[in-house]
Amino acid sequence: MSAGESSGADEKKYKGVRRRRWGKWVSEIRVSGTEERLWLGSYSTPEAAAVAHNIAFYCLRRPSSLTALNFPSMLPPCVNSDMSPKSVQKAASDAGMAVDA
Repeated sequence: MSAGESSGADEKKYKGVRRRRWGKWVSEIRVSGTEERLWLGSYSTPEAAAVAHNIAFYCLRRPSSLTALNFPSMLPPCVNSDMSPKSVQKAASDAGMAVDA
């Protein structure tokens, strides 16, 4: 399988993650109560994009169950629901980039 191809199973493995035609994995999330989308970044692995989505989802939606997250055990202590969308975007992007490093 080339970088531009992917199987359906890979596409659905993580919530909030999709693959671009050229092979990069990307993540974005809608800000609750608005039409605004928060771009979380482009990554070389689906796991990195999923971690970014995890952080943003947790901060913006505060799920009642951690099972709604891709990686429930990978939440850094610095994230909370009082963060602005810009702060959430930075925290999510930084977390995804750390996984890609």
